[in-house]
Amino acid sequence: MNYPHKTVSSIYLHIPFCATKCYYCAFNTYTFHKEEAKAYLHALRTEMELYASETDPLQTLFIGGGTPSILSANALAQLFTDIHQHFQITPNAEITVECNPGTVDAEKLKVMRDNGVNRLSFGLQAMQDETLKQLGRIHTVAEFLQSYRLAREANFENINIDLIFALPEQTMEAWHHTLNETISLEPDHISAYNLVIEETTPFYEWWQAGDLHLPTDDTEADMFQYTIDTLTSHGYAHYEICNFAKPNRLARHNLVYWNNQPCIGLGVGACGYIKGMRYTNIRGIAPYINKLSQRHKPIADTERMTGHAEKAETLMLALRKREGISLDAYRNRFGEDIETAFGSILKKWIDLQLIEQTASHLRLTPRGLFLANEVFVELM
Repeated sequence: MNYPHKTVSSIYLHIPFCATKCYYCAFNTYTFHKEEAKAYLHALRTEMELYASETDPLQTLFIGGGTPSILSANALAQLFTDIHQHFQITPNAEITVECNPGTVDAEKLKVMRDNGVNRLSFGLQAMQDETLKQLGRIHTVAEFLQSYRLAREANFENINIDLIFALPEQTMEAWHHTLNETISLEPDHISAYNLVIEETTPFYEWWQAGDLHLPTDDTEADMFQYTIDTLTSHGYAHYEICNFAKPNRLARHNLVYWNNQPCIGLGVGACGYIKGMRYTNIRGIAPYINKLSQRHKPIADTERMTGHAEKAETLMLALRKREGISLDAYRNRFGEDIETAFGSILKKWIDLQLIEQTASHLRLTPRGLFLANEVFVELM
């Protein structure tokens, strides 16, 4: 973990369009309209031009959303033409595209493969059609299986599947079924997140009204423990709180975030971290397009990450990884031992058995995984 601020070799690129918005989603997304998407992609091309000189050859590129796979094959091809025109990409780069089941076909997958995409991430969430409907998802389990099969037939050898547990009225049996059916497909990576109720979502309104019945905290903890036990027993390394990977399939782009390394964020509402400055782009599509029509970077907010703020963020993000934070890497980055800034609070967490220190790392304990947010909140 050595992070010279001057080098940037990762890009997150945001495609904000979806067929519909899921009831739990608080991401910066918008309903897909072809002409608006065309204008957006044109603005995105301009933003690429404005950042083209600020990157080293890319090691990771993550195209997320929204639903990037909602774009037509021709639009995807043009997007990749623009990317390759403005950025060098290393031969061994990890290039990921997020896909929603039911929005991919053989033609789109071929465009992705022909343009160097070597990792897909499918948002499945659950293996029951009724649950998917309750979440506001547009796909069925059968449509997911079809999309996954097409991706394997197109020779994608690195596929992630996203799942959510602690869903409304979800039972342990339902979660067992979802997880085990997913494992049977032998994906290379599985992300399993607990549901978080966000204020700007329909789920939040229904929860406030008493119409959303969630599993108890104990059931949620049991689901999480079952997830850890089951996935690790099937050969998935538990390398981050919510992420599990087969050997050599760790999400390299996500590790950029957890290691608090520089990354350019492109697109409406995207976040980036360059030369010690964290920034967030304008959220609305119209103002984003307007700003770029004037050839100005569409940045809405910036925050200089220095001193204690950078140290705290680095510690918090690294603790998400199961290996934790390297004591040597922290010392190399900040010129001091980690105890200098966090000695008293670390002693508290260690005494509470939420954190443990090895010869080389500081990391969450197995118990600390379940109370990670309580640890992190004291750093924020």
